[in-house]
Amino acid sequence: MSKKIPNNLIERSNIIKLVLFVVFFAFVFIVIFKPFNSNKFLTISTDRFVAYASIIVAIGLGVLIVSRLLMYIYYNRSHKEMSYFNYVVWVLVEILSISLFCNLFAWLIGTRENGYFDILSDTFTYTSAILFLPYVITLLYFELLEKNVDLEKLKSKSTPTDISVTSSVDHLADKPHLINFHDDKGHLKLSVSIDNLFYFEAADNYVNIYYKNKEKVSKFCLRNTLKNLEAEMSNYKMIRCHRSFIVNFQKVKVLRKEKDGLYLELDNKDIPDIPISKTYSQKVLELFSE
Repeated sequence: MSKKIPNNLIERSNIIKLVLFVVFFAFVFIVIFKPFNSNKFLTISTDRFVAYASIIVAIGLGVLIVSRLLMYIYYNRSHKEMSYFNYVVWVLVEILSISLFCNLFAWLIGTRENGYFDILSDTFTYTSAILFLPYVITLLYFELLEKNVDLEKLKSKSTPTDISVTSSVDHLADKPHLINFHDDKGHLKLSVSIDNLFYFEAADNYVNIYYKNKEKVSKFCLRNTLKNLEAEMSNYKMIRCHRSFIVNFQKVKVLRKEKDGLYLELDNKDIPDIPISKTYSQKVLELFSE
């Protein structure tokens, strides 16, 4: 369970897709199939079932939005990686929270012959059963996307790239001391000398490239993924030290250990310390021992 979940699962755009899919699936499933005799469970007439089901799904939507927003903020701002164990625990708490609110609604509109906690176990069971399939589908979908990225990376290493020079900018970018950066459509967007390159930082479907320009640290936002850049940088001493960071090892001056983990200091005072996650720590330490 220490294996990490797909990185793209915590990207903002993919979180939105996940929430919308889960809510749509749950609504259609409840309205069409009426699982577990839910119309009787809510003790309401059939003609009002869809309206009440919509309210229940809306409650679930609200809980999902808050939960996934907290997940996005925590794991992106802290630059930590999420394991499958942590994700399963998070999902269970998510389902429990949805169950608590939906149970309250069902209890309030019902006959109240049973107490609130008397029907909570049934609500949690039904909620888990309904959400299990969409959760699994989305997880497998994002895993497949990540596998496809890995496959494309292998192809890019084994297949020579045919680059046609179409402009003076492209001609300049072909110089050996410059590194070309293309967007996800293959268009050249930036060329930077390896000596001026500091690090890359993942930002959802974009990558922030930090480099020296006129003695200052500049940032360029490139529409691409960190995995793609990692594959393209295989011939350079660019080291992946974190799910969200790749650094130019030539610019590393200090490896520092703190209570919360390892950090890299680069040779520029304006650049914040770069964290090293446990997943990549061994690889980074091996470079220092060379």
